[in-house]
Amino acid sequence: MIKNNWNKFKHNFSKNFIDFLMIFAAEQDFINKHRHKSSVIKEQGRYGSDQRKNSEK
Repeated sequence: MIKNNWNKFKHNFSKNFIDFLMIFAAEQDFINKHRHKSSVIKEQGRYGSDQRKNSEK
């Protein structure tokens, strides 16, 4: 149990800071995944789709 206000503040700050970092990491992961997908889509528009990938399935 947290006894005084300073310890309570440190505990809450630590928890909130870790939550913030987890959200930030998830956003960066989301952005990077979609950045790769958008570049693949742009290349397909420019060069056409790779027919070898479709024929292997």
